[in-house]
Amino acid sequence: MVAKMSNSILSLPDEDGPGLLDPLVNELRRSFAELAQSAERHLSGRNFIFSRYGKDIYPYIEDMDASQAPGCIIPLKEGRPVASVDSTCVLVGETSEGALYAARTAVGVSFEGAVRKFFRLGPILVYASSAGLTGLGSQLSRAELGMVLSDHAIAERVIRNTLESRVVEALLGSRERMVVMADGSLKHPFGQFNRFLPSRLGEAGCLVGFSKSSNLIFNEAALGSLTHEPRPSYHILEDGDVATLLAKFATDGLVFRLDVACRNDTVESVLGRVLWNDAFSAGYPESLKVAHHLSVFSKADDQAIKAYVTRQFRLRSLPTFTLRTIALGTFKGGA
Repeated sequence: MVAKMSNSILSLPDEDGPGLLDPLVNELRRSFAELAQSAERHLSGRNFIFSRYGKDIYPYIEDMDASQAPGCIIPLKEGRPVASVDSTCVLVGETSEGALYAARTAVGVSFEGAVRKFFRLGPILVYASSAGLTGLGSQLSRAELGMVLSDHAIAERVIRNTLESRVVEALLGSRERMVVMADGSLKHPFGQFNRFLPSRLGEAGCLVGFSKSSNLIFNEAALGSLTHEPRPSYHILEDGDVATLLAKFATDGLVFRLDVACRNDTVESVLGRVLWNDAFSAGYPESLKVAHHLSVFSKADDQAIKAYVTRQFRLRSLPTFTLRTIALGTFKGGA
């Protein structure tokens, strides 16, 4: 591959001297040789999941490890609401000094096997500039603000995480005993739930992180045993203040990763309450599905927000064109 690149791309008309990138090509050849040796040790013969260009994928495991004995999730027939939270943030537009974003969060509440009600907050407008995040009431350090201003994707994540963590905090601070569930890992290094340790959850606080990403759930032995298990079951991967486990809530459902943080409850009782109080389609909780669908922005929402801010703030809309297509042209063979 490197040799072909050298011959086709890096060849220059100057035939008398070395190519401009020959030293780099030689370095890449050596690096590839090191990779080949390492791959022979770590990849040879392994099951492998190919990406699908950033889309969430799920591994299908046929083999079952008999040594892995999953635990059974027994419904705990105790009516306790399951409040699931999800959120979305999108870029509305920008000026020469900052950018305007719209965020929305939603909560779906299940009780005794069905979704009973929902709440939706937003759209909430947030303006990011050198002065900070206006409209969110959040203080950022200078380094954090620099990252937010440098990349729209980072800004959207920070705004979404800040809003979602406030909703989770409000639910956990409620006097009503409930299980709070969020989309994502409680242990993600850049996540919004790292500070919700059991010691800060209150006497009845319980927070569950529900993850779909394959890089978080991919454990062949545990996944295989749960896939073939004919009943709702779980397998603990890592115990501690925040327990990490794989769980299947429906007989023919998918397996998901959960992070469970609770102060005065066991993992088994939390799973039992979730199974009894929520409903599951393909093993995914209906309350979390409702929260997701209610938080996303439709094209109609996008146009309505733009019309509102144009009228409210007397904006002058500049004509625009798609830069990427004009600069790069069209190429049908891309990934």
